[in-house]
Amino acid sequence: MTRLLDEELSHIPRAEKGSVQNEFRMLHTYHRRRHLAHDPNAPARTALFAAIHAIEAGSHALTPSFEWEFFRPGGGSTQMMRNGIHAEGR
Repeated sequence: MTRLLDEELSHIPRAEKGSVQNEFRMLHTYHRRRHLAHDPNAPARTALFAAIHAIEAGSHALTPSFEWEFFRPGGGSTQMMRNGIHAEGR
């Protein structure tokens, strides 16, 4: 799971310490771990959208930065899951 999360986070840029962008990265990780615990084949975009909704609910004036091409259906995250890089580490 760690390899998978590290790869996904490489497509969500870091920002300065304490920033809302870094909070977004943390929320993505939180939601992604929860989703993978229930379904090892859960798409990464589900956690991405959950993190976006959490940021919006917190009334943060942020447009999160991430590589949509990676998270879109059929994108890089989908290809990783198909190629066996998923929560179980196969």
